[in-house]
Amino acid sequence: MVERVPPFRSRVGKKRSPAPWMFAFIFLFFTGMFIVLFLRSPLSKIERIDIVGNHLVSSGEILHKAKISKGISYFGVNREHIEKSLETMPEIKNATVTTTFPNQIYIQVQEKTPVAMFRSSDQELFPILSDGTILLNRTASVEASVPVFEGWKPSNSTLRQAVLQLAKLPGSIRRECETVRPVSGQADQVEIDSKRKHRIFVRVRNLSEMMLYYPSFYKHPSGTLFLLESVWFIPDHKAKEGA
Repeated sequence: MVERVPPFRSRVGKKRSPAPWMFAFIFLFFTGMFIVLFLRSPLSKIERIDIVGNHLVSSGEILHKAKISKGISYFGVNREHIEKSLETMPEIKNATVTTTFPNQIYIQVQEKTPVAMFRSSDQELFPILSDGTILLNRTASVEASVPVFEGWKPSNSTLRQAVLQLAKLPGSIRRECETVRPVSGQADQVEIDSKRKHRIFVRVRNLSEMMLYYPSFYKHPSGTLFLLESVWFIPDHKAKEGA
């Protein structure tokens, strides 16, 4: 009887696939390398900074206050911090900062509008904001539509009160005012010279209320208008006749 010999079979096991964590490690390694190289490359540095809306404040002052410049890291820009920092400047009402990946910053500011000018003893003009702040660090040119405060000391509290009242007036009436002066011996009053050749005396505390009567006197001849407890008008020719 012939015995059969079983055929030889090679016992080769199935190849194991690499563990998933190896793929994750390789991916994280190359991702990390890419990030490091990107951060060190010029591509992540700020190349363009656009600033709009500024007239009183220069772009250089804004950049200095924001503590940013070209060449800094894009990822080091803190928009909220820059906005809050800029809004501490007396001239700026609000600021908005946006960034565009990978290297641009856009800053838009809204400045407080000057409602008047302050003329110093040496005849220099400085903007006055609606909150009464005099920007003594910024000289300004004469604007025909803005009244000028003359004969005042910057620290005078009545001046600030007068500015606050003036800011409440409609622009059409405010633009009629040329100069605002203190009244000697009457600390609670101001004298306003208008473009229509009228001298107006009014108490500071209710200036914004009483000046609303002024448009009804626009067509009157040159003269003096008293907007006090009662309202009356004296034309210049009558004042000369009574002199």
